[in-house]
Amino acid sequence: MRWAWAMVAMMLVGCGPAWWGRAPVEPRDASPGPAGFVVEQLAAGSFHTCARLRGGQVRCWGMGVSGQLGDGAAARSERPVVALGINDAVQIVAEGERTCAVLGDGSVWCWGRATPEELAEGAPAIRTRPQPVAEWRDVRQLALGLDHDCAVVGGGGVVCRGEGWRGAPAGVFAGRVFASGSGAVPRLGSVVEVAVGYAFSCARTTAGEVLCWGWNEYGQCGDASGREHLTPVKVEGIAGAQALTAGFDHACALLSDGTAVCWGGDTFGQRGDGGTATAGPPARVVGLGEAQRVAAGQYRTTAMLADGTARGWGRELGEERTLWPECGEPREYVVEAETPSPRGAPPEPYCAAPAMLPLAEASEVVVGQLHACARTDEGQVLCWGSNAYGGVGDGGFDDRPRPTPVAW
Repeated sequence: MRWAWAMVAMMLVGCGPAWWGRAPVEPRDASPGPAGFVVEQLAAGSFHTCARLRGGQVRCWGMGVSGQLGDGAAARSERPVVALGINDAVQIVAEGERTCAVLGDGSVWCWGRATPEELAEGAPAIRTRPQPVAEWRDVRQLALGLDHDCAVVGGGGVVCRGEGWRGAPAGVFAGRVFASGSGAVPRLGSVVEVAVGYAFSCARTTAGEVLCWGWNEYGQCGDASGREHLTPVKVEGIAGAQALTAGFDHACALLSDGTAVCWGGDTFGQRGDGGTATAGPPARVVGLGEAQRVAAGQYRTTAMLADGTARGWGRELGEERTLWPECGEPREYVVEAETPSPRGAPPEPYCAAPAMLPLAEASEVVVGQLHACARTDEGQVLCWGSNAYGGVGDGGFDDRPRPTPVAW
């Protein structure tokens, strides 16, 4: 358990000293959004957000010290800036301090902090402009993780690349658990979507089945065995899956009846079943019906409902509880500190069941570490939460407890 918290700590401080403090900076010039533009997709990293516009352009805002905004600078921006050279994106994905776009020709371009594998290959530590990833070809859908990435390619196969720790990219590397590189995942076909967590992955097939592989200490592969799976294993009890998503140590599937099920870790209530179990088979998210989208990030999950309202559950960061302000029964998790402290470790707030989010008429919600953003039915974007790193994107510095329009 301690190594998991160590990894989380590393993620939260990975940007170095430039992250800390609230000293205002002058907003950089950002070209205004073209008249009548429409946002078709959002993606959130730890402290930045990107939007894919109709037509394929990408604009990003928030923390940018690792180049994750893609505008050629290594600095944060409180307003959206253009990711240079991306004009025909069909999907965008963000994770931590990096962003990737899948283009219409199936190629993948990425920017931001390089992965350990890329560093070993001689890549620069940060990329301030989008660069092509040669290994990714004919990509239909891409998922990024802390230690490995996976993509649906061609007619439904899955390819993963990364460190391969604990079998993360699946028997991909002939069962060599500590292998690295990239390769096709065996025993998979007719896949339409992949989702990637830390050291585990899941795939959804055209038949509505879900298969998972990799780290399974908390049931991330959909069973309570605790044993790692080096090849994909069917998650029992799931039929008619319409969408798939994964956080750090949990995964969720949206079912054809508008309900959702989640499995894996539940330390911060990220499964949404209202319980405290940390392993086991998929559990139904309580009080959730007519859901149309689910999205997981780190230790939290969100769902969009058919009526345009949204729900969120899982971990908060900070006692202000800005992400789930309507949580009816907030809980606290006391962190086990590695070394004794006179004051002890501060409790971590979380919501174990879906809470109403402060917005309506929305089509998509994404959540970073300290902020959240929603895309409306009209293709506009509103954000709320901490504005410490420009995550709200309204050109200001004050935190926003209510959804605030992004300043294009």
